[in-house]
Amino acid sequence: MTLDQAARRYIGVPWRHLGRARAGLDCIGLVLLAARDCGIATDDPAPYAREPSSHRLRAGLAAALDEVPLAEAHAGDVLVFNLGLYAGHLGVLGAHPAYRVASVIHAYAPRRRVVEEPLATIDAGTLTGAFRLRSGPGPHRASAMGAR
Repeated sequence: MTLDQAARRYIGVPWRHLGRARAGLDCIGLVLLAARDCGIATDDPAPYAREPSSHRLRAGLAAALDEVPLAEAHAGDVLVFNLGLYAGHLGVLGAHPAYRVASVIHAYAPRRRVVEEPLATIDAGTLTGAFRLRSGPGPHRASAMGAR
């Protein structure tokens, strides 16, 4: 299973800050659970503020994933978005099954649930980075996303 396929299984789950279950997820929780569903265990960076530290978020992602140029991002990569001035939101890049366009699967507070929406509907200026799961054999453990 790919990360985008795993993330898509959570569409409709309610948004909840620090959520880590089908009862409620935030954007980091969605990525953590989707990665777990793909056989990749990663440390949970919780607790964190409602708007995580940009530096801490990026450092945590870099510890567990490989950064890739935005132009080379593909389905299954983790996207980083700015909230205001700082990187503070994650989503998983997908290919929307109905519209056949690039999409983002994310636990989005304004929508109050996990959604998949065409990437083109999101302000391109807010997209600031892309990270890819490290390849390797079988289940493995990644270091903390957003280490304390």
